[in-house]
Amino acid sequence: MIPRTAAWRARSRVALRTLAALYLVGVWLDGVGTGIPSRVLPRALSYFLQVAALFPTAAVASIDYRAEGFVCRDRQWKELDTRPYFPIDSNDKENRFSRVMHFFRDNRQTMNALDGYLVERHNAGRNEDGIPADQSIGGVRLSSLRIPIPPPGSRLERSSRRAISTYPEEQRKVFYHTLRSKLAERCGAPNEGTN
Repeated sequence: MIPRTAAWRARSRVALRTLAALYLVGVWLDGVGTGIPSRVLPRALSYFLQVAALFPTAAVASIDYRAEGFVCRDRQWKELDTRPYFPIDSNDKENRFSRVMHFFRDNRQTMNALDGYLVERHNAGRNEDGIPADQSIGGVRLSSLRIPIPPPGSRLERSSRRAISTYPEEQRKVFYHTLRSKLAERCGAPNEGTN
């Protein structure tokens, strides 16, 4: 005859193994997107099965923000390095320029203020921003670069700042540019072909 504690232990093992198997099946069902666990179980229990789909809409690209200035003399866009104008954390993606772009790129009033700030700062000629100080700019074009994240297991390259022209066109997205009328006002001449 088996002692009571041994029988209790045997039943406990079977129960724990069954519970573990049900948990793993639930995690798998939730991970493949069936939705069965969330329909059958209370929300509190369903929450613990959602570990397999923590990031269902994970990013597929790294986003970097850039600016170009419209050089009045040459009548063309040239890359404008904003780092001298936003010195806090200037060499990483947590700098103030990137934060403004991330949170306020759809806010026209903020973009207009940023436009005025960058034009004013460059034309004051106090910083090295990639455009010679003797060349005034009439406006800015603000873009985001969507740099694809390599697949898992691939070799990762450390983040580095390359010229915007080195990125393919499909990775660049312009979301703000100074209006032509404002370019004409600031540059003092008609602006054709500025887009």
